[in-house]
Amino acid sequence: MGLYLLKSRRKILEIVNLIISKKVEIKVRIKEEATPFTSSLIHYSSPTGEDLNSSAAIERAQLIMQKLTPAQGNTLIQSSSEILVECEFNQKSLRFNTRYIGISTRQPHFGIIVGFPDSLDVQDTRKEDRTALAMPDFISIEFNLGKAPGKDYQVGVIDCSSRGLGLLITRKDMELLQMLKKGDKIKGMTCYAARAMITVDAEVKHITKIEEGNFKGQYIIGIESSEIIESCRPPWELDQ
Repeated sequence: MGLYLLKSRRKILEIVNLIISKKVEIKVRIKEEATPFTSSLIHYSSPTGEDLNSSAAIERAQLIMQKLTPAQGNTLIQSSSEILVECEFNQKSLRFNTRYIGISTRQPHFGIIVGFPDSLDVQDTRKEDRTALAMPDFISIEFNLGKAPGKDYQVGVIDCSSRGLGLLITRKDMELLQMLKKGDKIKGMTCYAARAMITVDAEVKHITKIEEGNFKGQYIIGIESSEIIESCRPPWELDQ
């Protein structure tokens, strides 16, 4: 099993968004309490209301979790100096230390406000005899459409399947929605993994608006390539 200490707040934010969207149960350990309490992360935001598009903004972010079960944890957490959050997700054991900030009474995110983690411990729980993949796991894609001279687009991989990859299109690259449509071919896409890269040709299979979650209003462009394998490298395995 491998242990990662992830310090990139942007990558931690991506993982937090996945935990929220998948409604993953978390365990909250409070100092001097032998049994953990259960909850789930429901939201993250900046206390000033700013968009979390920069590293500086992410540093000021806060997390909101549902009230703890059993209920006495909601009182104990308010006076605890040490809070540990743990969960199991995608064959990984994740944990981070945080601090109590207050209570959120804003609809629809009622719950407990805690600090955004400075780092994330990631324990790989897969068996050591896992079959090696034929090609590397992808974390980002870079390409140039030839329609905007000199501009290379680099976007993150947010989703994957046996048929291809889902590319996250954020506000800074929204012009891609006017430049691409279903069926378009993209040649010479560079697919990056932590320690390798390959170049492939791909076809746009769909362009889908994200209707909920922390990426609401942004888009996923689904691409398909016979040269792309079914597994994607998750954010925590990015070289730090």
